[in-house]
Amino acid sequence: FAAMALVVLPLLPEGPYGPLGGVRPREIWALVLFFSGLSFAGYLARRLVGPGHGYLVTGLLGGLVSSTNVTLTFARTSRTDVGMERALAFGAVAANAMLYPRVLVATAILNAAVVPSLVPYLVAPALVAALVAVVGARRSAAAGAPDVSVRNPLQLAAALQMAVLFQAVLMAVYLVRDAWGQSGVFTSAAVLGLTDVDALTVSMARGVALTASPAVAATAIAIGVLANTTMKLGLAIFFGAPRFRAIAGGALALMLVAIGGALLLVPR
Repeated sequence: FAAMALVVLPLLPEGPYGPLGGVRPREIWALVLFFSGLSFAGYLARRLVGPGHGYLVTGLLGGLVSSTNVTLTFARTSRTDVGMERALAFGAVAANAMLYPRVLVATAILNAAVVPSLVPYLVAPALVAALVAVVGARRSAAAGAPDVSVRNPLQLAAALQMAVLFQAVLMAVYLVRDAWGQSGVFTSAAVLGLTDVDALTVSMARGVALTASPAVAATAIAIGVLANTTMKLGLAIFFGAPRFRAIAGGALALMLVAIGGALLLVPR
């Protein structure tokens, strides 16, 4: 990581180069460092606490890397780990509770001007997730949990893919914004939210916020999070055991209603 940050980064040119907003090599590599550092922080936290501290803690720490991965892993495990459906469900909710602070912190680092417009969209679903996770912490006893950590703590390959995706999204957003305006940006945010929330956050906070406005970027991020929550609700219902579906699916449905209501009610 030190070599990536101290050797490679200073050697890269600023740019931009090429059409459709151009390519900025140094900014792209800085994003690689950002994603790798995020994965590395989650890895270190898991190593310090360990997966043996229960599904809830494992879900919280796994949510630092990918709440979608935790939701899918725990949903599948709930079908085979008889008697642990409740603990697995609360662990999945805890992972999803980490999504909102992750998005806010990443947005604050990338473009702090977007945060004031983004907070009203995320506060209600974050409170729902936190409340359900707290209930789970009181009801669920510590239990062994499946390892959802990553083999390579830096996740360099995934970070490079994320950076390439970010660049592709920036160019796509450049095109759709010229063709369809804000509606095109919101549609691309919804599609991107189905694949990766980190790429969504970076693309909107760095790309749309600078070319459109922070308010449009915040709305786009919220729409992407809404799409991502919808996908995870589908994972919980399709792959989870009945009790897992009731708890995790119910909590995700409430988060979906909360963020959907915020998108409807918060003035833009």
